[in-house]
Amino acid sequence: MKPSEEVPGQQDEMEQMLLGLSQREYRKCCEVEELTGQMAEALDRDDQVSLGMILKMRGEAMSEIGKIRRDREILLKASGSRRERFEELEQGGSLPSMTKAEERILSLAKSRREALSRAQQYDKRVSARLAGDKSFYSR
Repeated sequence: MKPSEEVPGQQDEMEQMLLGLSQREYRKCCEVEELTGQMAEALDRDDQVSLGMILKMRGEAMSEIGKIRRDREILLKASGSRRERFEELEQGGSLPSMTKAEERILSLAKSRREALSRAQQYDKRVSARLAGDKSFYSR
């Protein structure tokens, strides 16, 4: 049975679990974006205390993202023949006859990439201020 032909009311447990992980990861990516922006502001104010606290909080959020990604990998390994379909969604690829959960996973993947891109822009600014020519981004 194709995903679009699933019996109404029956939830694909794998889809729902992947959707839950995608939602958690998106929230954490938004948190990283916000904290990275706060780091840039703290650096502009020369507020070393806040900078240190925010850096620690951002590290914790990034660690959580790593855990979520490991959980997703475990789930994908267990998804058998649907693994490629789920991986395509996570990479931002649209698929024919998507379920509502798959559409949401695709939307979250796009939003997550956008949040991380914005965080990277803040991070470039912070890195350039702190490391100058030795910045990771000046390579």
